[in-house]
Formats: sequence, C-alpha cells, structure tokens
Amino acid sequence: MPGVAQLSVDRAVKECAEAGALGIPAVILFGIPEQKDALGSEANADSGVVQQAIRACKDKLPDMVVITDVCLCEYTDHGHCGVIKNGDVDNDSTLELLAKEALSHAKAGADIVAPSDMMDGRVGAIRKILDDNGFTHTPIMAYAAKYASGFYGPFREACRIDAAIRRPPLLPNGPGERPRSVTGG
Repeated sequence: MPGVAQLSVDRAVKECAEAGALGIPAVILFGIPEQKDALGSEANADSGVVQQAIRACKDKLPDMVVITDVCLCEYTDHGHCGVIKNGDVDNDSTLELLAKEALSHAKAGADIVAPSDMMDGRVGAIRKILDDNGFTHTPIMAYAAKYASGFYGPFREACRIDAAIRRPPLLPNGPGERPRSVTGG
C-alpha cells in the first residue's frame, strides 16, 4: 500500500511524533513478529513488537492515543486469524488467544484495543479478561470488514502471509445460516 511501511519501534515512535505534530491524535499499531507459529505465540508476548512499540510511544508521547490491532493472522505461520483444528479455524480456541493478546496490549499501555478477526464472541471474551485484570475503562473498537476490502491483499503482503497457503476459512455461522467462506481481497 503506498505510504505504508514496516517500521522498527524507534522509527514508529518518530512517525507517531510527526503525526502528533500534524494534529493527528491517534495511531493504530500492527505487529509483524520475527518468528511465526501455528498459535501466533508472539501476539501476546510481553517482549512482542507491538507491546514494545506501545510502551515506547506512550513513554515519548503520553497524549497520543495508541490503538492496537488484535488479531492472529499476522502472527501465525498459516496466516489465518485463529487456531486451526481439522482444517478449519476453531472459534472457541481462538477466543482465549485473542483475549490474551488484548490484555497484553492493555498491560503495555494501549489506550484502545481493536479486534479485527472474525471470531464470534471476541468482544465479550476480551471485555471479560480486561475487566478481570483491572482494565475496565479500556475501550474495545471491533472492526472486521477488511476481508472484503481491496486493501486486504496488500495487508497480507505487508504481514508476509503467503496467499498460496491461505485458503478462505469458514466463517462462524449464526442460527439458521448455511456455511459460507470469505472470498475476495
């Protein structure tokens, strides 16, 4: 995507400072870990790149609103937003990991956590873990329409997700709905 780049933590802080100087009050951080695995373990690591960037930004720019993307796709070696079981994304197993990721962001100082996955119940799971750990005033800004956007392909490229190994997962179904998969992007 034009104008979008992967930045080191120190460069991200400089970009945030420049944004602040232009009157931009908030930024959203996405992380690209050095190592990926099937469970996206780096997503909730205290030493993770997003957690480091949050702390650095809040240290240098305490008034900047720091929003963090909460999803596993950029952290998993398969590129899906959750745990894969029997060839499909397992909603319930994924909720715990997303909640832990959001909590790690809040502990690092994020002002808002923003889940972008497609799991049913994610906001409730995140709200519970945040509340249980004293982050009752941390807002959750859920957004999950990127999959249908022309920007999702470049997002996958920026996150180093190999489109050849990523097949559209089945989306969670509501009562009476037939299975459907994500396509496009």
